[in-house]
Amino acid sequence: MQVFKQLKKAASMLTVGLMTVTLSGCSIFSDDDEEIKIAPLQPINQSVAAKVKWQRSVGDGVGDYFSRLNPVVYGDTIFAADRQGRIKAFNKNNGKTIWTQDLHSLINVNEATEESWFSGIFSQTFSARISGGLVASYDKLYLGTENGDLIALEAETGELAWHTEVGNEINSDPAVGENRVVVHTTGGKVISFDAASGEQQWFYEYQTPMLSIRGSSAPTIANGGVMVGDDNGSATVLIAKNGQQAWSQRVGQPTGSTELEALADIDANPVLVGSVVYMIAYNGELAALELRSGEVRWKRDYSAFENLLVHGGRIYLTNHESHIYALNQQGGIELWSNNQMFGRKLTGPVWHDGFIALGDLEGYLHWIDPASGNIEGRYEIGGDGIYAQPIVDGNTLYTQTRDGDLVAIELTAGN
Repeated sequence: MQVFKQLKKAASMLTVGLMTVTLSGCSIFSDDDEEIKIAPLQPINQSVAAKVKWQRSVGDGVGDYFSRLNPVVYGDTIFAADRQGRIKAFNKNNGKTIWTQDLHSLINVNEATEESWFSGIFSQTFSARISGGLVASYDKLYLGTENGDLIALEAETGELAWHTEVGNEINSDPAVGENRVVVHTTGGKVISFDAASGEQQWFYEYQTPMLSIRGSSAPTIANGGVMVGDDNGSATVLIAKNGQQAWSQRVGQPTGSTELEALADIDANPVLVGSVVYMIAYNGELAALELRSGEVRWKRDYSAFENLLVHGGRIYLTNHESHIYALNQQGGIELWSNNQMFGRKLTGPVWHDGFIALGDLEGYLHWIDPASGNIEGRYEIGGDGIYAQPIVDGNTLYTQTRDGDLVAIELTAGN
């Protein structure tokens, strides 16, 4: 598995853009320089079958770029976008196009060209560089870009509701709730905006490390607080009305003699269940924390940057080597593990029709028995691979491929 890494300084987006590097996250701690091995897919006794309900193209996709760009369902509509700024709304049941929008026609793009820091060397073809979102709420569609734009569109028509610039990359989902939109930037800023007008309300800033994994944890808004995991490996809760820190708790503990070995980012989104927040760090730990105090209920040694799934009293996770684990939610006791798909860049898991579903780098979807960890179904979509966690609405799973295909899938057998 390869993980994109970035040398980041909060001083400016220029510094961020110049310092981006790509490293291999599965081999940086190994004792040799051998090429990473990817598990070949083995024959399975397939007990569940899948069928494509509909499939549509959404522009050019995300290519080989790191991206957290994902589709989102809102009412009877599913929204999807490509990196360049093409956004489409479809009827979620039949795939019929409702509207199409291009950010190039909506916002000032004088400096929003692909690789614009190196003008004259690279092509000046416009790219909005959408990387955060999509998120739908309050009859609006919210998204962030690597250019530092936070944009709200009218969900019904695709017209621009408001647009603001935050000065740092946004490559995780905005959090929307309690009449506010909160973004977490790669420069270590957490900023709150009015969801209706886009007016800035407050910002919180922390010191970022010199070296971190490419990506940021999306905030979560709940119970008057904003939960966020930072690049230093700390889980923090901010008071939603003013941005003041309520508490901070270490989840990822930097260790080792080099900066690479000390990577401890929290890139997976916080998961709130009742009064407990679950967070996981890269090269760190999985922790269950009390929402009000930050007190640690339990910690377990797992390393991941993909989102967790908490369902039915269990926690399911994909670690940085694409091993899959199921843990007891109450104490973090491991129930089973599956390492048959190591190195396949598995997405975070989702719950689909009684199974755990994940995508991989070759464009396969896999369905896993949540009780045993056995692979019970497989379906090839292709499209240069599945890069983001699928989403599920009812009995339908929606996934987006690197080349821009949006696919709706249902199971034809299974529980």
